[in-house]
Amino acid sequence: MSAAERTKEKENPGGRRAAIRAGEDRYKALVEQLPVGVYRTTHDGTFVEANAVLARMLGFRRPSDLFRCNVKDFYVKPEDRDRHLEKLSSKPTVFPEFELRRSDGRKFWVRDYCRRVRAPGGGALHYDGVLIDITERKTAERKLELTLHKLQVTNEKLENQSLSDHLTGLNNRRGFFSFGLQQMKIAKRLKEDNYLVFLDIDNLKEVNDAYGHAVGDLLLQGVATILRSTLRESDVIGRIGGDEFAVLAMRSKGIGERSLLSRIEEGVGAFRVKGNARLRLSVSMGLVNIDPQKYQQLDDFLAHADFLMYQQKRQKERQENPS
Repeated sequence: MSAAERTKEKENPGGRRAAIRAGEDRYKALVEQLPVGVYRTTHDGTFVEANAVLARMLGFRRPSDLFRCNVKDFYVKPEDRDRHLEKLSSKPTVFPEFELRRSDGRKFWVRDYCRRVRAPGGGALHYDGVLIDITERKTAERKLELTLHKLQVTNEKLENQSLSDHLTGLNNRRGFFSFGLQQMKIAKRLKEDNYLVFLDIDNLKEVNDAYGHAVGDLLLQGVATILRSTLRESDVIGRIGGDEFAVLAMRSKGIGERSLLSRIEEGVGAFRVKGNARLRLSVSMGLVNIDPQKYQQLDDFLAHADFLMYQQKRQKERQENPS
């Protein structure tokens, strides 16, 4: 300030005070016209200043109504304010998002642009801030989150359906190959043998023709039950065709082949169809050993096991019809 200005101020002190008041009035008018809540509060939560928008946000008619309240009264979660003050003790500004509760009990989300004003002796003199209502954004985010969750659940169901056989609950062909390849990689790391069994229900077409497809389905479900109950949980089992099943089992070298087939044969022999005492379940099987250190496509082994299975089936037919 120049010497002339200081002389003029001394001659007209009232004019300077009027200019200061005019500036303050313009500032207050600006704050009142802002479309956001503006506040000043003390450390203990007392309102010092508030604009009309903030009053309406919190469910009051006038800013003066807030001076009878404490900031803490509006927090849905009191710990939110504790966290904010803790952050402001080491930072001059924070921009948290949290829920508030209006005087009528309704909740809404806000983003708080808060600034700590230091006292001359240190600590906080007061807190100035701007509150923006972000309820619409939070609602949209929540809807999007729920939609994405539903989509994830739907995709998982579709993926499971695409890998599972709906009648037996076993893997379908795609699921068997998918999990089977993983099993072969594990066996290679563990240096274990894999045994691939190809199984076909004998005379299923004749059963369907004589007893109906519902009884044929019982045989298919029976085979699935036998395989699940007699094999290990880690074994990969699948229905890979109409009456065809496959098993990929990891066993120690030289001791798994016979026991694997005998357990399946025992389960098949013990199976009975309720209401059809004369009907017997019969299957033909082919088994190949897979050395995981000599990795080939699973299709090659399946084709070989399929060939061995049909050899057993033809042998049965020759025994039943020796002519």
